[in-house]
Amino acid sequence: MAQTAIGSAPETGATEPWVLVTGNGGYGEAAERADWKYDVNPTSGIARSLDGEVVAGHRVRGIALDWDRYPAETLEPIFDEFADRPPALVISLGVFSRRPTVSIERVAVNVRDFQFADGGYRPSGEPVWADGPAAYLSTLPIKAVTRAIREAGIPALVSNSASTHGCNSVMYTLLHLAAQRGLSTRTGFIHLPDPPEHIAAIGSDGPSMALDLQTEAVRVAIAASIAHPDRDLPIPANEWEW
Repeated sequence: MAQTAIGSAPETGATEPWVLVTGNGGYGEAAERADWKYDVNPTSGIARSLDGEVVAGHRVRGIALDWDRYPAETLEPIFDEFADRPPALVISLGVFSRRPTVSIERVAVNVRDFQFADGGYRPSGEPVWADGPAAYLSTLPIKAVTRAIREAGIPALVSNSASTHGCNSVMYTLLHLAAQRGLSTRTGFIHLPDPPEHIAAIGSDGPSMALDLQTEAVRVAIAASIAHPDRDLPIPANEWEW
């Protein structure tokens, strides 16, 4: 994969608060299952569509990530670019095929154990970051975000596994970079379902969600995160993942 971060920075004032939304690049050219293959990742389109919007008083910068071996190849230059004025939030997006709902990820683990080769590369049990901790918890208010998305009429749940493929690597890298640099930026990851166009194109019977609903879920997630800056809602997640 090419190493690029695509997206124009919005016009912002010197003190205007802002958030970063990232979508993933294409992946899965060597995947055994067709529903895992995306030449163009729909989450990149969602991120770009939000670029320049103002949500809850915060300007959105939406970019598409495309990296070769490690997400840091793209993410470290982005953090360097905004070292003097980091975003209030970073919300990264990815597709999780066969999941029927928007999934707000709780944890990123320091493991890369890919389900299929990506760009001719398939790590097996390698760390995301050699000297990093075993895991990071999302610093977004995941329960407040989940409830707000549900109240907007969009199915959502708290997820306790972001898997061990590229999406987990992105989430871990973002949290690690924020921790390394002592940033107050709150960071997390949202997995989105397959869009119906993809499911129809591969002749699958799997679940899907329209892209306009997915995009609205991300807007709601931004607003809910901004509305809960100090702590999450003290409620059970009530999710069953076994």
